[in-house]
Amino acid sequence: MSMTFHKLSRPKSLPEEIAQQIRDQIAAGDLAPGARLPSEARLQAEFDVGRSAVREAISRLKDDGLVVTRQGVGAFVAEDPHGSKFRIQSTGPDLMTGLRYILEMRLEIEVAVAGMAARRRSKSDLRRLGDAVAALSAAVERQDGQPEAAQRTFWSAVAAAARNPHMNDLIRYLEGRFADRLQTVRVPQAGQGADLVAEYETIRAAIAAGDPDKARRAAWRHLLRAADRLGLRGLQGWDESRMTVIGDMTETEIPRCAAADPAPRPARFTPPPGSCDCHAHVFGPAETYPYVHGRTYTPPDAPLAQYRKMLDTLGIDRGVIVQPSVYGTDNRATLDAVRAGGDRYRAVVVVDEEVTEAELERMHAAGARGVRVNLIFRSGIEVSDVRKLADKIAPLDWHMQLLIDVSEFADLRDTLGSLPVDTVIDHIGHMPTSRGVDHPGFRDMLALLRDGRSWVKLSGSYRITSETETPYEDVAPLARAIVEANPDRVLWATDWPHPYVNVPMPNDGALLDMLADWVPDEETRRRILVDNPARLYGFDPVA
Repeated sequence: MSMTFHKLSRPKSLPEEIAQQIRDQIAAGDLAPGARLPSEARLQAEFDVGRSAVREAISRLKDDGLVVTRQGVGAFVAEDPHGSKFRIQSTGPDLMTGLRYILEMRLEIEVAVAGMAARRRSKSDLRRLGDAVAALSAAVERQDGQPEAAQRTFWSAVAAAARNPHMNDLIRYLEGRFADRLQTVRVPQAGQGADLVAEYETIRAAIAAGDPDKARRAAWRHLLRAADRLGLRGLQGWDESRMTVIGDMTETEIPRCAAADPAPRPARFTPPPGSCDCHAHVFGPAETYPYVHGRTYTPPDAPLAQYRKMLDTLGIDRGVIVQPSVYGTDNRATLDAVRAGGDRYRAVVVVDEEVTEAELERMHAAGARGVRVNLIFRSGIEVSDVRKLADKIAPLDWHMQLLIDVSEFADLRDTLGSLPVDTVIDHIGHMPTSRGVDHPGFRDMLALLRDGRSWVKLSGSYRITSETETPYEDVAPLARAIVEANPDRVLWATDWPHPYVNVPMPNDGALLDMLADWVPDEETRRRILVDNPARLYGFDPVA
């Protein structure tokens, strides 16, 4: 038997690190079934820790069913360690990562269970669900900050209604192993209790109606709101668009998003002549430009005239209108707005792989300078599809604009850096701020900037923040790191009219103020607002 342990790097949980190394030895066969573990004294010396850390590690291994102890003799590998009881590590490297792990598990488990319950529930199940929602409402009204018991009761009732004992056991197991963290996940912030109750009532009503698709959507949306309450937006590309295509969703069921602030205010500084808002949308009227079925949201009308008013208030001369997802590949609303706006505007369109060279040339003449590809919400898109499209647009000197969560995309630098066109990454990389500037995906994005083949938009900060009001201070470290990486490849945008946001609607003047906070140097701001957009979108130089 050969065992080699390595010194600890003083992780946040010494017992867990010790336990994990022993688990690895058992899995590799270096510690065979029935083998005696090194003595407590030897483990203390091997890991350079105290007795309490070793004893806690052995206790965790016993909980796993991997180790048994014999009084006065020592600890031994279980006779059937590979058949040990199911275990999930209850601690992540930090609180937010641990919560992320839990929400990802809940996504897969509770959404499925809700769908099963809608098919199999009984009258007694519905009574239990109704009682749980009533108890949750009462807890929220008491404002005691303790609605967790009612939520656990609700999900136990959902699991029972699913008539799948394994699902029931798994949910009960999760409740026991993650009690403290699940309470943290499910405690609503001040003022959000009514929303929480409404989410659970929507799940209950869908189960009562016997509609599995509605039940899954309701559970999915509840999980997204739970993530929002924790500042964990954008987890693994989660978005309602992946649920709106399930079942026959009616127009009234598609969420309607709020309108932009109708009273934008000027920023604290005056933008230089030729400044450009590099990401905005126009919507409606739906009678002229109908929305696609299965969309994520239904926006209020946001015409070019309203957009111009906002730009004029901010002192922004130019704009880039980006095709929104609700129009699919029907680019008429976007291109008609750019034609009406004249040379002040450019377009970024959405096309499929069947687009012809002639169609691309017509869109170029209308003001298009790039295509947008959704790598978050379009399931199943392959890198080969992106390359095929890049090859088609390369002769026009267009760029490829990507809606992508850089923290969820492997090999980002190698994949995007090898394309034959420049790439533009939306919304600061669409990575939740909780993941931090040291995340490997974010570092890859900065490397792409330094390489000079990619651009990044300082936009959509409310989509990644953990905060609810401007100036979204947790976004500042990410924005400053982007500017520092290569200020000649950075763009700024409003993302007007801010479709489908889950925070209070920001004022566009406040969003422009944030650029001044991130980039206090006036010359660097001029490059971001004027020079960079002129190069990328082909605007005339400013005299």
